[in-house]
Amino acid sequence: MLKIREFFDEAKVRFNVDDIISHSMIIFILESPHKEELKAGVPLAGLSGRSMAKELFLKEDILPMGKYLKQLAEDKKQAIYGIVNVCPFPLQKTAYPDAEFVRIYERELEIAEAVRRSTANTFKDDNKAIFHELLINDFQNRLLKAIEEDTIIVPCGKFAEKYVNQIAIKDKLNIITGVPHPSYNSWARERYKDVIQNVRNQGKKRTS
Repeated sequence: MLKIREFFDEAKVRFNVDDIISHSMIIFILESPHKEELKAGVPLAGLSGRSMAKELFLKEDILPMGKYLKQLAEDKKQAIYGIVNVCPFPLQKTAYPDAEFVRIYERELEIAEAVRRSTANTFKDDNKAIFHELLINDFQNRLLKAIEEDTIIVPCGKFAEKYVNQIAIKDKLNIITGVPHPSYNSWARERYKDVIQNVRNQGKKRTS
């Protein structure tokens, strides 16, 4: 058996990227942080975050979503949006800046990457099952602390949607489904036009 719990706990202490959840009426659920997020200390700090912000606010010149929300908070301005990652630390080996950590937990990271790639809701492999369970519990605890009665949950991509669907009170949540992960400018694609417009409309309702 691998040191899955030990890896999870240490990764969360050393490479955690905090969620952005202050009084959020609409919370975007993403997979996990990567290099840009570790550097900036906020989720959605790179190209995906910029793509999301451009489409959500229909502005070309705008900070990536996580950095934009951080700026609003620093300026003491109210934001209706929040961001919660399913996993608060990177699920990909390539994101880690510490080669020694990667060396020590190489096999555990392979399990994390395998769970990330999988569409399964349950795992027969003990190591994957443990990691999957730790993910669900940690994600659920953070999300339930963040939501209020009228909060809208927007899982972005299949991985985020899969874990939102496994939350114990899923049926009581207000969820917008079918929203893609904002990587590769997917939010600008014609096939997602209606669902992204719905997200914009919900934002307008809560700021009007």
